[in-house]
Amino acid sequence: MNTLVPDGPAHVVTGVELDARGEVRRVRWYLADGGEVGMAAGAAPRPLSGESVVDTLEVVDKLLEAEPVVPLFPGHGGGVAHQVIKVHVQPDGTERIEVDPSLPGRRLRDLPRL
Repeated sequence: MNTLVPDGPAHVVTGVELDARGEVRRVRWYLADGGEVGMAAGAAPRPLSGESVVDTLEVVDKLLEAEPVVPLFPGHGGGVAHQVIKVHVQPDGTERIEVDPSLPGRRLRDLPRL
């Protein structure tokens, strides 16, 4: 299974804005203590920064730099789901982000809207 327990800081995605096709256009995220990101569901990891809204391109850049990015889904006990966000290259060469589709569970579209 492709789970995440980072040693250093990780970006935690708490909300999304979708474009007209339903693809993620922007995200709301914050930088968190990586040790807390790997904790069991039940508590949000401690923020190291305030929340900000960024374009998907910035998320792609962080992922390509091997920085961990994880979703924080509300409900069901809260906390960070042990899923990672990945870059997916489309046939036309565009890049989009989504949780690992090989894992069961929620998708980024299930996060609160901005």
